[in-house]
Amino acid sequence: MKRPWSLTAREQFSSVFREGRAYFGSVVVLRVMKNDLGASRLGLVVGKRVGGAVQRNRVKRWIREVVRVRALSQGWDIVVIARPSIQGARYQDVELELQRLLVKASVLDTVGGSRHKDVPADRI
Repeated sequence: MKRPWSLTAREQFSSVFREGRAYFGSVVVLRVMKNDLGASRLGLVVGKRVGGAVQRNRVKRWIREVVRVRALSQGWDIVVIARPSIQGARYQDVELELQRLLVKASVLDTVGGSRHKDVPADRI
C-alpha cells in the first residue's frame, strides 16, 4: 500500500540526496528538502550494517514514532538515515537526537510534543 506521506520512489530519494541539506547526528543523519506539496513526506534508510531484519524494523518503527508525535511543517521531503551506532542506543536517545536535528533543520513547528518528555532547551 502506497502512503502519500512516504518517499517511495528512487527518484524521490535521489533528489533529496542531491539537492537537500544534511544534518548529522551520532545515531542518525537527517536530509531535508523543500517540496511543493501541501504535506511533508518521510523516507527511511536503514542498511544491513544496522543489524538483522528484526533490528532494522525496530529502528524504522522508532523513527516513524518520533516523527509521528511531532508537529512537522508542511512542504518538506525528509530522509532519515540510521547509522550503525543506533544499535546500542535507547529509544529516548534516538528521540532526543532526531528532535534536535528536526529543530536545527527548521522542519519542526514546535519543540516538544513527545509522549515521553520535552527536550530541555539546553539539549537542542
